[in-house]
Amino acid sequence: MKKITLFSAILIASLLLSGCINEFLEVKPTKSSAVVIETGEHLNALLNSYTTFYIEYSPWLINGTDDLECSIDTYAITGSNKCDVYLPAILSYAVWKTDVVDKQTDWTWSPEYKKIFYANAVLENADKVTGLSDSEREAFKREAHFIRAYEMWYLAQIYCQPYVSGNEDKQGLVLKSTTQFDEPLKRATLKETYDFIEADLAEALKIETPLQQIPGTARWKSHRANKAAVNGFAARYYFYLNDYTNAQKYAETALAAHNQLMDYNKDMTTAPPVTVNIGGRTETIIFPYTFQSGSGKVNDFMFEWKEFMYFRMEEDHNWWYLPSESLLSLYDQQYDLRYKYHIIPNYSCYVNVDAHIPAYVFFWKDRLPSGPTTAEMLLIKAECEARAGNVSAAMTTVNQLRAVRMDKNAPASVINLSASSKEEAVKKILEERRREMPFAKRLWDIRRLNYNSDSFDDVGDINKVFYEFDLNNITKGATKTYTLGKNDTKIACPIPHTEIVASDGVIEQNIY
Repeated sequence: MKKITLFSAILIASLLLSGCINEFLEVKPTKSSAVVIETGEHLNALLNSYTTFYIEYSPWLINGTDDLECSIDTYAITGSNKCDVYLPAILSYAVWKTDVVDKQTDWTWSPEYKKIFYANAVLENADKVTGLSDSEREAFKREAHFIRAYEMWYLAQIYCQPYVSGNEDKQGLVLKSTTQFDEPLKRATLKETYDFIEADLAEALKIETPLQQIPGTARWKSHRANKAAVNGFAARYYFYLNDYTNAQKYAETALAAHNQLMDYNKDMTTAPPVTVNIGGRTETIIFPYTFQSGSGKVNDFMFEWKEFMYFRMEEDHNWWYLPSESLLSLYDQQYDLRYKYHIIPNYSCYVNVDAHIPAYVFFWKDRLPSGPTTAEMLLIKAECEARAGNVSAAMTTVNQLRAVRMDKNAPASVINLSASSKEEAVKKILEERRREMPFAKRLWDIRRLNYNSDSFDDVGDINKVFYEFDLNNITKGATKTYTLGKNDTKIACPIPHTEIVASDGVIEQNIY
């Protein structure tokens, strides 16, 4: 248990040392000026510190889907020295090698529980600190409930089986409701886990604070809890439970609170061209303005992305979102502006690989929007309408998004989707979801689609053909087909082995 105590001590130190460091405060304390939580200003500084909360990173989530290209042909060109997807450590996530993944570095479990620790610290101190009115104390507590619900849900989508009928008693998460070290470490059931999340969500839904721009800037205050954010998360929560009635209700509430969209016809532009000399020729690489490597402006661009209801980013440490052929085939390469701005066809040249292998990019090399956005809410609303049989309404809703994503000079029949049945409408909206939110949300969709009551939308088995390998070597020769089957238990990422050891075996590994 010593390791757990040490980790908790590190968390407390981190809270005291970094909680007040915040881009939006006039003074940025150093470690020597760190303070304990005594005032409302301290709580506000902690919650304002967006760097504490906004990054989400799960190699399992990013690499373990059909959005990622994982093939022998691409490996033959790039190798693992240029494309980290083909490092054995990353390949183990891409092909669902659960026996290897649990031995890997923990990128997700501890960082997300650290955020839950911070939320619990706010809940424990909100009634103790000075300088707050009763309404301000309640506002801090509701925001902390929101953060805890959000992080617990995120962890459940990575480490647990889908929460569907028959899975209620399966392994859930370790429930942490305080900052105390002696809380039980035994995993709760899925039902207990989701009851815990839903109780926090109920408190968070009392938040009525509007999402506003930061005065004097083009930035939005999307890093803090607001009405659009909590209702957007509620829509996502119920959507992935296949509760389409509640999902649509909360999506509509979120959209009523915030409906800003980026119009790719006028709000998206390209960055200055990048030229590289490779293979005896000059390659010109065109990135979107949101990329701007090394410009120092990426943070501005992220906060100015007005579609964010809640500012969260999925991050890929490999710096190369390698799109699969199945993903690329979904884009209209002539008229879809998401293809124009986010698919970089010669990205390989940028990383000194003499070939034309694409990448999906958004903010710099590593960040993809993952928090609730206006676009996501429109897609949730549209799919809920379609599943309810309101096909015409569903197409109207999804076409609101396409109107700002497709080239305005495209024929109307290209811009606007149409459908004549529930099944056709759902299929087209699901394709739109992949075009709009690849990598960051695809695994979530695979989970729900393979487990819901409809069969026409099943993703089914996902197969990737590659060589056999271990963490040290890739054995070139005979190939192997790696499969994530429909309703496969491998949909859940293994708990890091370090956490199991640190708990003296109280935290149990997933059953595969």
